[in-house]
Amino acid sequence: MARTAKTTSAEVRQRAGAAREHLQVALERVEYGDGTADPSAAAQVAASNAISAGIAATDAICGAVLGERANDQDHRSAVELLSTVEPGGSALAGRLRRLLKDKSLLQYGGFCTPAVARTAVRDAQALVDALRRYGIRE
Repeated sequence: MARTAKTTSAEVRQRAGAAREHLQVALERVEYGDGTADPSAAAQVAASNAISAGIAATDAICGAVLGERANDQDHRSAVELLSTVEPGGSALAGRLRRLLKDKSLLQYGGFCTPAVARTAVRDAQALVDALRRYGIRE
């Protein structure tokens, strides 16, 4: 069983704010790209921030809807918890699962391609956009 932590409304707002900020950086870095399909630092930073945005948005959504968030070294427990959110948690969990699939490589490894970064940013955007659906405002 995954470890969880109770989440206050203040923590929900903080995690939602962090998600939005990470997404903003990811969007800026994707836009900044040099126009080539080659791996780059800008793409890697975009993907890394997209992952952080997705994790923070997941924490906020789970905190708002379930009153708790995953609190485990293994972020896959967040996928499991998010999938229990109704409505729509299962689809969002798929987005988070895809973001986490290459987390170590994208956050601690080498550069990635702009295409990989754009996919990560789209998944993070879907998770951040879902904040409003669950009543989490700025």
